[in-house]
Amino acid sequence: MTSERMRATYDTIAASFAEQTARRPVQYEEVGRRFLALLPVGSSILEVGCGAGRDMAWLEAQGTVVTGVDLSPGMLAEARRLVRGPLLEMDMRHLDFPDSAFGGIWCMASLLHLPKAEAPRALAEMRRVLVPAGVLALTIQEGEGEVWESEAYGHPVERFFARYSRRDAERMLAGAGFLVLESERADSARERPRMTSWLSFLARAGPPATGKPPGRAAT
Repeated sequence: MTSERMRATYDTIAASFAEQTARRPVQYEEVGRRFLALLPVGSSILEVGCGAGRDMAWLEAQGTVVTGVDLSPGMLAEARRLVRGPLLEMDMRHLDFPDSAFGGIWCMASLLHLPKAEAPRALAEMRRVLVPAGVLALTIQEGEGEVWESEAYGHPVERFFARYSRRDAERMLAGAGFLVLESERADSARERPRMTSWLSFLARAGPPATGKPPGRAAT
């Protein structure tokens, strides 16, 4: 299964990943500040795919209360060195939280590790655990298809990626009950020459799915 292979990969590369990704990309901080500005004061945040804790530590430094979940025990062990909040081993397709538990969800470069057929299920779970009008920050890779890569952070391991066009990603978000507030494209080639472009979205959870999904905000 993809999830089992990805768990093994990230357990293997956890220490190298933590060391090599310690510096937050500038675009993440820009998205993060806009994300936080959309949340009511005191909102609790769930980071889906918290990895080694870099982003969660930044969110905590902004004064927020954050819970982190990740599939990899090795990555969670690295995160515990950086963060104060709870860290839980969890599959994003099965979020073990009650409905409307969080005001915001931060999901950076995580959903892309699911096959496209399974991503809507994960987004539906994120929608479920968000309060009405809660905010999702999502970043995925731009492109087409699904691929396995054979090296990561100096290790001969396999990593799965699903890549999306902006239009397909917006349709997927709408289908899960999200209203896209803004989207942007960032090219990370200057920082990491072999890396692809990224698509970032801020989206608001619409009402429960009882008809036509919300779609996209008017501009």
